[in-house]
Amino acid sequence: MLIERCLGPVDLGDKPLMQAALEKLWITDRERLLSCARRHLALIDFYADRDAGLEGKLPAPTARPKT
Repeated sequence: MLIERCLGPVDLGDKPLMQAALEKLWITDRERLLSCARRHLALIDFYADRDAGLEGKLPAPTARPKT
């Protein structure tokens, strides 16, 4: 799951959009962006923990901002 490719932005098509539809697409884009960022941060933490374990060191807990 951590190495899955992130979903790209929503296709807006080539027709004018009503504000409600645009807002819904914006929310979908935002959810995709946040999901992608969380996965990448989790992957970074995984590798840091793994590498520290291989070196016989315990990693210091890292506080990640909640997004």
